[in-house]
Amino acid sequence: MKRQQIIQVQDLTKKYLINLHENGIGQRIKNLFHPKVKDLIAVNSISFSVYEGESVGFIGQNGAGKTTTIKMLTGTLYPSSGYCRVSGFNPSDQSNDFKRSIAVVMGNKSQLFPDLTPRDYLNLLKVIYEIDDSVFDKTLTRVSHMLNIEDKLDIQTRKLSLGERMKMEFLAGIIIQPKILFLDEPTIGLDVISKRDIRNFLIDLNKQENITIFLTSHDMEDIITVCDRLLIMDKGDLIWNGSTQELINKFKGVKYISFTKEELFDKKKLIYEIVKETDTTITIKVPNNKLESEITRLSKERQGTNYKINELKIEDIIIELLKERNA
Repeated sequence: MKRQQIIQVQDLTKKYLINLHENGIGQRIKNLFHPKVKDLIAVNSISFSVYEGESVGFIGQNGAGKTTTIKMLTGTLYPSSGYCRVSGFNPSDQSNDFKRSIAVVMGNKSQLFPDLTPRDYLNLLKVIYEIDDSVFDKTLTRVSHMLNIEDKLDIQTRKLSLGERMKMEFLAGIIIQPKILFLDEPTIGLDVISKRDIRNFLIDLNKQENITIFLTSHDMEDIITVCDRLLIMDKGDLIWNGSTQELINKFKGVKYISFTKEELFDKKKLIYEIVKETDTTITIKVPNNKLESEITRLSKERQGTNYKINELKIEDIIIELLKERNA
């Protein structure tokens, strides 16, 4: 059965008009009457599609355009040009059917009311979204069990731990039965166990409920664990659209060699690119077929000790991709 496109983005662009300020009283007075402005391109004509049931990681450095894109996909920002369709709707129209088709969970912004119990808040959502009683009860029972929070539903929200509150945020998002779950830093500030529980929950949710997941996070463990495909932004441009494994394979021909500098260490004797350096240690990027010979050469020339060969982590691979693009 052919999967349907649930998110369609074509030449999506967002520009902001910003004022240029100049030094000097005269120039500032002049700017009051004849302001100098220029366009700041936050998102630069990006195109991609997401299919029903996919789990997609949307990543990039701060200022890359991720948040602006998500705001356009969820209807809180109007595009400057291009278009997007989410669940078959134009997000900017903010129709009720569109709002029912998506849920947004942010790790740094709570939708829960601290003085209510989670059950009270969920019942409020049931009325707002006109959810059938039997559907509501079944979803509440199933998802609260998946998150292991059945015994926390009647505790005042402010008395819950951060991890428990975050799980309630997910429950509130899922209770309306969305087709797409937009997640922005969902594990920020959580302990290791809570992070693990939420990642496992997202994997199960995606597989069992076929809910499409669109995840942005600076925690690469979230991305690598939950997402099968990556969209990578840099300075408003979409620079990668492909599977996580394809990106890993792109840089599988190199590894990092780390070692402790010896007294006779001389940076001029290094052949390969320096990745990281401290006063006592250094890491270089070396092709796989040169690893042994390079360690032998460096040892012979008394450049270092305690050599270690490391595979590139997903963070390293993304940095390499950015360096390759900006070279």
